[in-house]
Amino acid sequence: MTDEDFIFLKQLQALQVDQRRKHTLGDAREIVARAEELGPIRELEHAERDRQAVLRLEDNARRKKEEEEFRRLEELRRQEEEKRREEEARRRAEEEARLRAQRERELQAKREALRKAQEEAERRAREQAEQRLREEAQRQERLRQEEELRRNKAQADIVAFFQLYDAKWQELKLSKTLTSVMLCEMPWPIFQQGCTSPNDISQRSMEEFIFHPLRPGMELKSRKDRLKVEILRFHPDKFNSNIARKLRECDREMAIEIAGALARMLTHMMGEEIKKEGGQ
Repeated sequence: MTDEDFIFLKQLQALQVDQRRKHTLGDAREIVARAEELGPIRELEHAERDRQAVLRLEDNARRKKEEEEFRRLEELRRQEEEKRREEEARRRAEEEARLRAQRERELQAKREALRKAQEEAERRAREQAEQRLREEAQRQERLRQEEELRRNKAQADIVAFFQLYDAKWQELKLSKTLTSVMLCEMPWPIFQQGCTSPNDISQRSMEEFIFHPLRPGMELKSRKDRLKVEILRFHPDKFNSNIARKLRECDREMAIEIAGALARMLTHMMGEEIKKEGGQ
């Protein structure tokens, strides 16, 4: 680029700047003129904007106040609701505690009633068992007494039978007037009454009679001594001559036969006793 070109470029730039300045100044003048024309309107607009701003501020303040009041009321409602929930929870807890306590009391009462019922049942069972034991003891005592009475009566009957047996023999030996004794009335050494034949007498029945422990007056006598007493009573010589004649004549022959059979069995029994003593 030459110096002339450079100078021309500088002059052109300066011209452009001057034109822009003129345009800018003209625009500014137009703006001022328009502003002067629009001044009242602008003031009205500014006043309206200010009024709207005030209204907005007031509205904002009112909304803020309403919001604060709403928040305050909401907070009060929340607190009341929370208090209500707490009170409700407290009431529920108290009610549940009351119900638990009531259930516990009822359960305790049931347990106590069950315990008392069990104790009463056990007491009644013990009393019934004791009553049964007493009744059983009384029954056993009654049976024992009855058995003792029966035994005593049986023993008394046996003793009375022995006493009658000895009394009959005493009368047969001492009486001088007897002449009509019946065969069934004869005192034979057995417990069976009404003996009318040798077949009615056995060695076993004689042993039961002669060696009986309740026979009066024979407690200290030996078996041989007891046999001797009976042998002397039924020995044929003594019986046939002294006893048989005191029976009825129709019974004498059978009485002699029975006495003979008794004498033979008694002699046999004496022989057995002697053998026992010899064996010892």
